[in-house]
Amino acid sequence: MQSRPSVQRPVHRRRMDTPALTLLASSILLATSPALATTVSEMKSVVVSATRAEVGIDEVPRAVAVVEREAIQPLQPKSAAEVLRFQPNVAVSGGPRSGLQSVNIRGLSGNKVLQTVDGIRQDFNSGHRADYFLDPELLSSIEVVKGPASSLWGSGAIGGVVAQSTLSARDLLAPDETLGGFVKNGFNDNNDQSTTSAAVAGRTSSVDWLLGGYYRDSNDIELGDGASLENSATRNNGLLAKAEWQVDDSQSVSINYRSADASGAIPSNGTAPLGSSNFLINSDQDTDSLILGYELDTASPLVDAHANVYWNSVAIDEERLSDGRADNTELDVYGFQLSNLSTVAGTNLLYGVDGYHEDFNANRSGIDRPVPPQAETDVWGAFVQASIPLAEQWALELGARYDDFSSESTNLNVDNSDSEVSPSAAIIWQTTQWMQLALRHDRAFRAPGSEELYTTGTHFCIGLPFGCNRFVSNPDLKPESAANTELLAKLRFNQLFSDDELRIDISAFQNKVDDFIEQIVTPPSFVPFPNAGSTTWRNVQDAQLEGFEIAADYQLNKLRLKLSYGQVRGEDDQTGRDLSNIPADTITADLNYAFLNDRLIAGIRAIDAATQSRTPDGRSFEGYTVGDLYASWQPSSLQGVKFGLTVNNLTDRQYQRAFEELPEAGREIIASVRFDL
Repeated sequence: MQSRPSVQRPVHRRRMDTPALTLLASSILLATSPALATTVSEMKSVVVSATRAEVGIDEVPRAVAVVEREAIQPLQPKSAAEVLRFQPNVAVSGGPRSGLQSVNIRGLSGNKVLQTVDGIRQDFNSGHRADYFLDPELLSSIEVVKGPASSLWGSGAIGGVVAQSTLSARDLLAPDETLGGFVKNGFNDNNDQSTTSAAVAGRTSSVDWLLGGYYRDSNDIELGDGASLENSATRNNGLLAKAEWQVDDSQSVSINYRSADASGAIPSNGTAPLGSSNFLINSDQDTDSLILGYELDTASPLVDAHANVYWNSVAIDEERLSDGRADNTELDVYGFQLSNLSTVAGTNLLYGVDGYHEDFNANRSGIDRPVPPQAETDVWGAFVQASIPLAEQWALELGARYDDFSSESTNLNVDNSDSEVSPSAAIIWQTTQWMQLALRHDRAFRAPGSEELYTTGTHFCIGLPFGCNRFVSNPDLKPESAANTELLAKLRFNQLFSDDELRIDISAFQNKVDDFIEQIVTPPSFVPFPNAGSTTWRNVQDAQLEGFEIAADYQLNKLRLKLSYGQVRGEDDQTGRDLSNIPADTITADLNYAFLNDRLIAGIRAIDAATQSRTPDGRSFEGYTVGDLYASWQPSSLQGVKFGLTVNNLTDRQYQRAFEELPEAGREIIASVRFDL
């Protein structure tokens, strides 16, 4: 890990805790002892695609977590973000309203974490509105790449990548099946939420297809103290349609369409309590995505090509209930991706180009309102990554990406443009058959968004004699940038004590993020005359985030145990103050056992979050321990039927995640029944 420059700091300045570094070193030393020199683990192979090439998870020299469908189902999650809540240094942000939940990776969230669905980036980010639109009922897996990944994905990946994959025919059909599917019904007693999902898939000699959908309807959420979270009831539904035609042995063509609608009466900022400046609105949110794909995988090691053209659309209509003021926000994105994987003399070379065009339009009715931009953005990039074997136990990964981006506000007649180069490098040492060490360095950036660059109009009104605080556009914003250095260890064993298997993943990181883009609100003043102040976005902060995480997965016959620990520390390099939105130190555990020839699986999960008092404003967020129970049962007498039961927050604990403004849901008893067709 790189040392920091010698700069005078306040005495409260903190570094990564010594116990974390000690644990990392101890784990590596323990693993390299002769007593553990056993054979390599043979647990189920997991394939990662968030790195833009499908490879086994053990071959990726990055901190990566994958949650597949068989692990998603026992969680019975209400949002895509909830699927990841047991991953170390990955937290759910946004409060208990599932439609507004998003992902925090190592202290970075929002537009600092790139989101993809079926390999296509999702770039919507506007005010306090939702930006995760895929319901977990349509998920086949979620992958998380922790740490900067702009060398592959470009703008936005300074904190990491959340890659979501939707169901496909291969998830529902065995190799010899031609038709299949499922119908599932679920009920959550906390908010009376009913969920119905279904999908049917088919296969001919050359075509695979799938048609699926879901419907959710819920009342208000009940909190741990028995109170209801007013205006948290929602109704949403969605559709997924896919088809893939295998033209011949080397070519395939695909189409992928996804649509979703969500509606309800919620506060304009649904992550905060309803109040005098947080008005109640009726919101209707429509999202659509269309992907046309082509793949060419020949017998030649030089050609494994993928090409996509796509369209993403988000349209949100809102109406304030008190006076009928209407807001309309729309984003349309048109893009393409082209990549190829070549193997030459043992070196894997991944390279490609991609680009997209954004049209952002928003309208606000009434007086004293923000004036959102009418803006267009164009981005294109080219990337290359080489995985080079150096010797029998050594390998080198080198990558770089060039991005050119520009945006223009048509209503203000101002623009912003820039370009960035994002390099990455990693050295990988396979010390033994069962342990891999990697040291890597990645650079990343995030280009400023249209609202940050061009918003004008009224932010809020104070009243006489001050008047209204107004937005001031700042088209000169610079991109945020990140430089991450990370040390990783992957340990894989089997037959340690018996017929068992063990996986351990350890990483320690230091991520320096410069030119943070932050909304600055200038307070009202009397001098030289009464003034309500202004609001703008500025590059204000140089931050350093560092931390440590360890995840262990142990399986002995029918018993499986997962343990993890994560900690992050973040401070402003200029002032030495702690940063906001840094998750609390967290320990997670998941223990389950399979009974009755694997037809009954029962388990318990727990999260223990420490008190988070490292805050820039002196607040302290109380720690908490929350436990869940879960079980799934496939009775032998009912072929194709599976029952699920999950009890979240077993003790009905009233708790609140660090830096969130609302407490989480109380006890939830979620029951489901699934019929396989």
